[in-house]
Amino acid sequence: MNKFLKFTLLVIGLVGFFSSCQYKFNVEPIIPPPDPMDTIYFSQDVAPIWNIDDKCTSCHKTGSTPPDLTTDNAYAAVVPAFVNTDQPDESSIYTFTHPDTETHSWKKYTSSEAAIILQWIEQGAINN
Repeated sequence: MNKFLKFTLLVIGLVGFFSSCQYKFNVEPIIPPPDPMDTIYFSQDVAPIWNIDDKCTSCHKTGSTPPDLTTDNAYAAVVPAFVNTDQPDESSIYTFTHPDTETHSWKKYTSSEAAIILQWIEQGAINN
């Protein structure tokens, strides 16, 4: 009886332990890419990607790791140094933190953010 009681308590303990685990999966919401006919605005569409919740500006701000992606300084810090309008998909501001790359180990773009940045570069990387 003593072995049966120990076994029963062990089983109950293991069931309780494993059933208490909760897993949270971060699933990127499916957001369609921007319409190719839409104009992408740097100030409204691109800069907020870097500034919302300090996504990039937690590291890339004045006096910290270049480029400075704070709202007032981002355009001058990024264009032309990190933008290639002749081959937009090779621009380092697009490729370095792209969701499919291993080059940036901290925070990455979502696929929809990457699409916005690529389209902005394809449209000439205008400071609008």
